[in-house]
Amino acid sequence: MKIIIEPLDELMEQLRPRLSQAVEPLQVAAALESEGLNDKLARERYGHPDVFSLAEAVYARLIRDEPEPAPIELPVAAWRSLVHGPLYAMPAALLPAVTALIGVRWLMPGLVVTTGIGWVLGSVLSRIAYGLTGRGSPGSAARTLRWGLVAGVVLAGGAATLWDGPMSLVLLAVTQLTFQICSGILLFYRREGLLALLMLPGTGAGLLYVVVGHPLAALAAVTLGVASIGAVACAAILLTRPSRHDGRPRLDGDLGVAALYSGLTAAFLLQAEAAYVVDRPDLALTGAGLVLGMGVLEWQAHRFDSAVRGVIRQVCYPAEFTAQGHRLLVRGLGGSIAALAVLTAVPVAFTQVSLPVVVMAAAHVVLGGAYFMAFLLANQGRLVELCLAQGAALLLHPGAGLLLPESVLGDVLLFLAAALLFLSVLLALMSHGLRDVWHYR
Repeated sequence: MKIIIEPLDELMEQLRPRLSQAVEPLQVAAALESEGLNDKLARERYGHPDVFSLAEAVYARLIRDEPEPAPIELPVAAWRSLVHGPLYAMPAALLPAVTALIGVRWLMPGLVVTTGIGWVLGSVLSRIAYGLTGRGSPGSAARTLRWGLVAGVVLAGGAATLWDGPMSLVLLAVTQLTFQICSGILLFYRREGLLALLMLPGTGAGLLYVVVGHPLAALAAVTLGVASIGAVACAAILLTRPSRHDGRPRLDGDLGVAALYSGLTAAFLLQAEAAYVVDRPDLALTGAGLVLGMGVLEWQAHRFDSAVRGVIRQVCYPAEFTAQGHRLLVRGLGGSIAALAVLTAVPVAFTQVSLPVVVMAAAHVVLGGAYFMAFLLANQGRLVELCLAQGAALLLHPGAGLLLPESVLGDVLLFLAAALLFLSVLLALMSHGLRDVWHYR
């Protein structure tokens, strides 16, 4: 039978929209395989011995037809990611002074409520703002952030009022939520240095109170802390001031899924700690390392994405890409867990170490590893899978815990098991996703 060699023109026109930014033949090979082309069809239709030989020919044409490659956006600077955790944690220096003024009875519940609201609202606002900015609507992004701040303050104040606590609880909730949203706005506009500078007086005063311990020092620290947060709020309002009208915002279709995932994540972590913030602060303190290490997780995620895209330029076959991708994934996960273990061990060392404390600390470290995986999957838009995985962890804790006898050790062990389940599911999803080269184009 005579073999008919078809020209590549039709194939080029079919694949050109998907391969406009291809940087290596491996990406072309992945696209060909997704179109159903195998080695047999490559031989019979195009006269090439296999798909990779055909991909080389297609890529050569792409280079000839488009000699000027599209610029590749550089990853976020490492230091920006690394400082996010410490910047978010700066108001923690004021907690001893605040406790001295209003008491721990109202401090911890207020922090739990506002942290949950701020976590969900901040995640949703950030996603909307980045989406609008990417579509050329920075004015809409700014307005969204500003109105999100207003909504957050109202929600925090309302929640604290329903708690039936003193006015100091309402003020604490509003101040804490204001910092959470406004610091997120400054980080969105890459004003890390400004945020640190504005919070420095309040943070320094809080640390000074820990040394002095005088009631007047507590009052001065809280006053300076409120003033610092007020300055952060003013900076956020100025950054989001109306500049130009760029039309009505068009929101992403997966915004609701992103909000659901943020809510599930906040619920999973906060419900595990809420039971201990008053009676067992040593257990609640084990989560401090996770807060401080969120910037490390973000940096590790950027580092992985950058490295795995570099692999595409170095290998020729999908199996090689998958193998090197797995090694990078293990390295990123190991680095994240090691960093969180160190950050968690520091505050735990100042508590009375017991078996429940060690288990709770391990659970937070494992959960941090899961968050590293979640960053990677979210970058690929796999939000539905993240929701399902987080939902499964919630079914185990607190779900299964409702059927077991009340026990602190039993509860923290179940929380550790739920965190391990969450990490295992995300690791499996991410490992399987490394077979799809198109995720990293």
